[in-house]
Amino acid sequence: MKNKILLFLVSLWFGIQIFAQSESSDHTEGSLILKNAVSFTSSNLPIFVINVDSDIEELDIPSGQPKKTGRLGIIYNGQGQRNNIKDNPNHYDGFIGIELHGNSTRGFPKKPFRIETRNSLGENRNVSLLGMPSENDWVLRSSYLDHTFIRNPIAMHMSRLTGRWASRCRLVELVFNDEYMGIYVLMEKIKRDKGRLDIAKLNPDEVIFPDIAGGYIYEITGFKNNIGQSRYLRYPKYDEAAPEQINYIRQFDDSFRDVMNSPHYDDESEGYAAWIDVNSFVDELIVQEAVRNSDAYGWSAYFHKDKDSRIIAGPVWDFDQSAGNSSYPDDGVVTGWMFSHPSTNNTPFFWEKLFEDPVFAYKVRHRWEELRNRVYKTSRLVAYIDSIADMLSEAQEREFDKWPVLGQFVWRETSGYEFRYTYYDEVNYLKNFLIKRWAWMDLELGKIENPASTFALRDSALNDLIVYPNPVNDHVVFELNSHNTATAKVLIYSVTGAKLQPAVVFELVPGNNTLMLSLTRLKKPGIYLYKILIDYEPAYTGRLVKVNDL
Repeated sequence: MKNKILLFLVSLWFGIQIFAQSESSDHTEGSLILKNAVSFTSSNLPIFVINVDSDIEELDIPSGQPKKTGRLGIIYNGQGQRNNIKDNPNHYDGFIGIELHGNSTRGFPKKPFRIETRNSLGENRNVSLLGMPSENDWVLRSSYLDHTFIRNPIAMHMSRLTGRWASRCRLVELVFNDEYMGIYVLMEKIKRDKGRLDIAKLNPDEVIFPDIAGGYIYEITGFKNNIGQSRYLRYPKYDEAAPEQINYIRQFDDSFRDVMNSPHYDDESEGYAAWIDVNSFVDELIVQEAVRNSDAYGWSAYFHKDKDSRIIAGPVWDFDQSAGNSSYPDDGVVTGWMFSHPSTNNTPFFWEKLFEDPVFAYKVRHRWEELRNRVYKTSRLVAYIDSIADMLSEAQEREFDKWPVLGQFVWRETSGYEFRYTYYDEVNYLKNFLIKRWAWMDLELGKIENPASTFALRDSALNDLIVYPNPVNDHVVFELNSHNTATAKVLIYSVTGAKLQPAVVFELVPGNNTLMLSLTRLKKPGIYLYKILIDYEPAYTGRLVKVNDL
């Protein structure tokens, strides 16, 4: 109790100092006199005003050490309304903990921040910021390397369009200790929470199956390695997790890797599908490849596991260096798969091997074409990019007055950077890159053949056989063109040869015959075999790829 009272008094004193500083700031015609020459009176974006009794360099805090205490005020009058720097904070006005965010990005002049909303006692305070679900952990990305401020938002948007959770993004302008800092991307930090990554809470005493089975969040990154092979445990925190829990998630992921190293990694019942949520890996690959992320798979690559789930790929994170915005590992090339790029560092071997499996590769093709026909239409995604560019049309001028980086070499610039003099040059470069990238993926994935092809076993009464859809969900259609009358029999088997549902027998007539067969008995996704007998003699066999929610 004494500690809480002391913390309250310290926080109260600090708040008085911050308030006194803000009251003494000079105002001229509604414009804050900032420490730099950028004129900033109002914005169409929300305005974040942070005051901390520290220089920015002092916020470079070692991992595990407490954040600095500060105060955040947010001026936001609603969508389409002007926000004036002279106004009092009306969206949030309270304490925060603050530190620098990122690995390499914290070394650049414009700093990214991680903030934690707090109450007057220094405890976590869950709040809803700019329409996002209530929480206390947030990231302010500086986007110093991405001069469009669009690469993270478009990647998160594309991931959410697959139905996965990905961090929401809001664009704001920031003033830090009376200094205009420019445009920032406010993002939700990846963490276990009902409004974010909704997996089970794992208490330290849950060390026996099934309790120990989840939830977990871990990251593949070259910067951390606390459970081996560059896997960094994010939830539960490594120093708070029970040893049994650390061993469990390490062994579970090692088992998946061991299977991927085995000759039978693609076995239906004992291969990779027994360890991972295959569809989540398909979606992860699609988003990373669609924006050709240079940091894909080996840096900021997240995975999670719930109590009743296999390993789930995602959420996606960190796309500043995507879409032609990095000379690593090549000079902004549009073509080629990043999962098999010969010059990338730290890419786990299993991604390339998954794609070598014809069934997995065809799932990628099928999912890509499904998305492209609906939510990934080029016109829709380009319209999303344009909407952000339009929103930033005013603020980008202040941004590049403060940080004159257009046409300059900052880090890993790609060819032609010196001719991109304006914000809209950068936006057009981004759009042109993505349009070409998506067209390349359309062509390349279109070459992947359906592995569930049909094979004729002997001459039969059929002129032709068509089986669709494939992959299938709850039913499959057989179209049989017969040149005479005959008896047809259709059977469904597992890949091990077990008959899975009663045979269907029907009479063929000359010409076209259609049979719609229910597959509701097949509960699990995977590969199944069908066999067609004509006049009770085997005639055709083929494979069906069963998926859920096609």
